Amino acid sequence: MPSLREQPSIAAVERLMTRTGAVDITVVIPTLNEAGNIGELVRRARAMLDGMGVSHEILAIDGGSTDGTCEEAEQAGAVAIREGGHTYGAALRTGFAHARGEFIITMDSDLSHEPEFFEQLWQARRRADIVIASRYVAGGKADMAPFRSVLSRILNFVYTRILRIPVHDISSGFRLYRRAVMERTETTAHDFDVLEEVLIKLYVQGHAVAEVPFHYRPRKHGRSHAKLVRFALAYLKTLWRMARLRYGTAGGRDARERRP
Repeated sequence: MPSLREQPSIAAVERLMTRTGAVDITVVIPTLNEAGNIGELVRRARAMLDGMGVSHEILAIDGGSTDGTCEEAEQAGAVAIREGGHTYGAALRTGFAHARGEFIITMDSDLSHEPEFFEQLWQARRRADIVIASRYVAGGKADMAPFRSVLSRILNFVYTRILRIPVHDISSGFRLYRRAVMERTETTAHDFDVLEEVLIKLYVQGHAVAEVPFHYRPRKHGRSHAKLVRFALAYLKTLWRMARLRYGTAGGRDARERRP
């Protein structure tokens, strides 16, 4: 369950209490001042999920927006939870804790992750416990500024080589998770490095990981809230901790190596 500082507002709690029963898919969208993007995203996501014929819910996990993001999300049909943690890691933990879906899709709120891609993630669910929309496998593409693109590729290269994880895009936040697996996986990272933490923990535990090629597009409105320097430092700071986890010095050997 989320910590006290990650609890939803009273209004959100009342909305959450009206949600009953399991659904096929929960979409978790961390938000921060995304008015102008979030409404369109939620409407397109609902239309896509309806077209797929799956039961669903959409949770907008907000980190303190002041531009009407929560209201816009709710008007479009999402449940807005003002999680209060103000970090990406806290938002994901809150979303996982409140999800009712058998599967959970996480995505960015700026329309760089297109909901029309849900179908590809959904189709791959039977062959993995986590499915990643990958920019760097064959057929994938990333429309990013040159500096950000180079930084992303370097970080992915460093992580995959040092940690020996057979994944091309470990920093993609557009993913599908099996909820039963996430309920047994604890995370502590605060920033975007939570993505690596989740992936490595699941891989070490022996869970299957799949990647499907994805075309990443630039945001439509507003500016990114990810600070590139802080982003890179958080990844590098986490690398040592993840290496200890990966190679067993912080809790045992890799589960894959323990198998008979």
